[in-house]
Amino acid sequence: MAKRQKRQAQPQERSRARRVWGWIGKIFGTLLLTGFLALLIFACIFAMYIKNDLSNQVDFSIESFALDQSSVIYYQDRETGEWKELKKLYESENRIWVGLEDIPQNLKNACIAIEDKRFYEHDGVDWLRTIRASLNMFFGGETTYGASTITQQLIKNRTHEDEVTVRRKLVEIFRALEYEKRYTKDQILEFYLNIIPLGEGCYGVQAASEVYFGKDVEDLSLAECASLIGITNNPSRYDPYLNPEENKERQELILGEMLDQGYISKTEYDQAVAQELVLSNRSGEDDGSGNYFTYFEDQVINEVVNDLMEITGDEYSIALKMLQTGGYKIYCTIDPEVQAEVDKVYEDLSNIPETASSQQLQSAIAVTDNKTGDIVAMAGGVGEKVGSLILNRATQSYLSPGSTIKPISVFAPAMELGLITPSSVYDDTPYQFTNTAAWPKNSDSTYRGLVSINDAMRLSLNTVAVKLVAEMGAETAFNFARDKMGLTSLVSEYVSSNGTVLSDIDLAPMAMGGLTKGVTVRDMAEAYTTFPNNGLYREGRTYTRVLDSNGKVVLDNTQDSWMAMSQKTAWYSTYMMENTVETGTGTGAQLENMAVAGKTGTTTSDYDRWFAGYTPYYTAVVWCGYDDPEEVVLTDTTENPAVSLWQKVMAGIHEALPSAEFEKPTDVVTVEYCRDSGLLATDACRKDPRGDRIVSGELYLEDVPTASCNVHALVDICGASDHVANEYCAQVPGNYIYQVGLMDIERGFPTAGIVVEDQPYVYSSRPLPVGLYEPVSPVVDAINLECYIHSEDDLPKEEEEEENEDEEQGTSVDLEELLNGLGTHSSD
Repeated sequence: MAKRQKRQAQPQERSRARRVWGWIGKIFGTLLLTGFLALLIFACIFAMYIKNDLSNQVDFSIESFALDQSSVIYYQDRETGEWKELKKLYESENRIWVGLEDIPQNLKNACIAIEDKRFYEHDGVDWLRTIRASLNMFFGGETTYGASTITQQLIKNRTHEDEVTVRRKLVEIFRALEYEKRYTKDQILEFYLNIIPLGEGCYGVQAASEVYFGKDVEDLSLAECASLIGITNNPSRYDPYLNPEENKERQELILGEMLDQGYISKTEYDQAVAQELVLSNRSGEDDGSGNYFTYFEDQVINEVVNDLMEITGDEYSIALKMLQTGGYKIYCTIDPEVQAEVDKVYEDLSNIPETASSQQLQSAIAVTDNKTGDIVAMAGGVGEKVGSLILNRATQSYLSPGSTIKPISVFAPAMELGLITPSSVYDDTPYQFTNTAAWPKNSDSTYRGLVSINDAMRLSLNTVAVKLVAEMGAETAFNFARDKMGLTSLVSEYVSSNGTVLSDIDLAPMAMGGLTKGVTVRDMAEAYTTFPNNGLYREGRTYTRVLDSNGKVVLDNTQDSWMAMSQKTAWYSTYMMENTVETGTGTGAQLENMAVAGKTGTTTSDYDRWFAGYTPYYTAVVWCGYDDPEEVVLTDTTENPAVSLWQKVMAGIHEALPSAEFEKPTDVVTVEYCRDSGLLATDACRKDPRGDRIVSGELYLEDVPTASCNVHALVDICGASDHVANEYCAQVPGNYIYQVGLMDIERGFPTAGIVVEDQPYVYSSRPLPVGLYEPVSPVVDAINLECYIHSEDDLPKEEEEEENEDEEQGTSVDLEELLNGLGTHSSD
């Protein structure tokens, strides 16, 4: 029974078990089916998500992201002719693109070893590394590298999408997979090595190599390669300037990876670890110590930007950004050795003369190379420069040039017209008169009388300049200065805010430099360079050409040039300005080993002080004054501050140069002539009371005078009074007469009281026209006065009595004889 019951119970239990497992199976199957369906639904939703939301972001092209590339200003080495880097220009990313073929293999291997050792094996995503990194994240593991491949890092660096989200990581993964289908591994590696941030404002290995090691990336050693590539993991932490120990530790880690992966041998590893890293101390970050562009670099940037604006039509800020990020190559005209001499003087305030003002005396200078006409150095202010792209007083300040304009707008055009030569003579006397004043005045308020053009230049006489401009016409002077000599800021008409019409076509602006708008120091340097270049005007460039990142010329700054004047005019100008430096107003500019020609300038009330000068090698123009104009009152010297600064700069520039003179044309001869007429001297010229008036000068053969002096005339002088003999002087017993040469000229003014220095030596027998007054002589008892000590009363009376007695005796004898004759006759 029991057995039968047991046998009956067993099927029942098996049936229940089957039913339980059946239910479990059904539940599991349901769950499995549900899970599968859920997974399928999720997959569909995920696919739809990728298609609708991520697909637009997955498509990635490196070309679709603008890569900022640093532009570079280059200069030409004067010794080798090689173009060398002067300055990098960049907005926020200092980057110099370099091809993969110019990147050392050690640097590529170091990058792959530490960043992505299966770089050449995966398709953009290293799944093993990704899983391992995920596990490390969950379980707290550590690694020396992340999960991202080089391809993924490239994408992240260019998109700057670095938020920590699953969505961003998915996009990155899909982008990397897609990207590797379009580009080769070498292309990806080249892109990567040119965009990675490496601290100090550097992006890419070339810029970083220059900043840290002062060399091109292709010249890096193994140790330097490892040090450089180690920075990218954390630029602020591994910067070798800021944290050399951390960088060294990272370097050795990378070298170890390279050794383990077979990129280098144990010997190479040991040598690289032992190598001491020598940094160039060229930090790319502004540390606050004044790492600014120089004035010359400022000017190059401004000119290139302005020229880019012309061809693109963009505004300044956009053109500047183009220049900073476009990878342009700019070839400038600076000579660093000349610029160094300028900086040595201008950055040291002890070289700047002291004044009575509370303002800092400012100055600007521009230096050109006479051979090329290009600007090779400049300074736009004194002392330490306080910013980039700030006011450049050499190129942006429009100033009145004072008498430095005279060679440009007066003497040169007058010589071109054939009106004058250096020996020509003009009267240094006023040109215009009012009831209360005579105009113009010279700087020393003296009128000298007859002077040569050479002396008018040498002494910077305003009167002669005004008379010359009046003779040839103010418009002629204006056109010559503007069109021939490049002073394009001259204005023919300007209406001020109060309605006053101003113009530079007038006597004062053209003769004395009181201009409406003014000129720049650079303008004057370009103009003055014409004289040592035999009359050829050349545009003073700061750059010659600009290439884009592909080597295509985008700006060809071909130099404009033209013949502004004849060689004769240019040489005469140099001859007279050389005399100005030797014995005139510019003596302070003399150099020990070099011929110098130049011209000083001062504006009304001494607001501006100038010196424009040149040697056979260089031309330089210097301005001194204040940003808020006021009289320049010197406290430690009386010399024109522009002259002294010019001399200091040019002495340094010419110190090592061979001594040189200005080349004299072959048809120039030395000739003697009368300084008061410019003609061949006579005996009267030699007998001038002031001494022999014969001077020696240099003239072209065609300008040598052939006529004799028509100014001096021999005049009898009373020996007793040393004045012009009157009709009685020669009759006075014991007196003697001698002859001197006085100037027989007619000189009279509508205003009385004008003092002229040479008036004591003027004697004219012709009376002045009615209404004119004779100038006042500065000598009270001048030789040209008629003798006032001899008169008719001084004639000898004894001689007259003897003559009377003789006459009386003669008469008495005749009468006696007559009477005797009469008596004899009567006696007969």
